[in-house]
Amino acid sequence: MRGGPTKVDIILSPHEIIYPYAKEGEIDFMLSVAQSSYQLFKNDVKEGGVVVVDPNLVQPTPEDEAKFQLYKLPIITIAKEEVGNIVTQSVVALAVTVVLTGCVDKEQVLKTMVSKVPAKVVELNKKAFEVGEAHALKALAARKIS
Repeated sequence: MRGGPTKVDIILSPHEIIYPYAKEGEIDFMLSVAQSSYQLFKNDVKEGGVVVVDPNLVQPTPEDEAKFQLYKLPIITIAKEEVGNIVTQSVVALAVTVVLTGCVDKEQVLKTMVSKVPAKVVELNKKAFEVGEAHALKALAARKIS
C-alpha cells in the first residue's frame, strides 16, 4: 500500500447526502486488517460501533474491546486457507460486512459482484462470499450467546 493506510468512507442513508465523508466519532462500522490503519481510524468509530479486526494483524486494546462491538475474524487466513486464494480476502471482508451491518441486501451484493468480476473467477468469489458469511454468522451467534 503506497502512501500509508487508507480509509474508504461509505455512507448509506435514505436521505440525500450533502457531505460525502463520514464524520469523526459517528462511524458505525470499521473493518481493519492492518494495525497502522486501525490505530489511525479507530477514534472515528462511535462508541458501541461495530469493529472487525484480523486478530493475526491487529491488536485492539482492552479499552477498545469495552468501547466497541468487536469481532475478531482472521480474514486473510480464511481467504488463504479456506477459500484457497488470498486475493479473495476483499470478498470475504465484503461478506462479513454485509452480515454484521445488515445494511445491504445480500442477493443484490452477490448479483453486483458477479456482474463485475471476470467469468473465470465468479465461482471462487461466490465461495469466498459464502465462507465469509459463515464466519460472520458464527461470530454474530457467539456474541449473542455471551
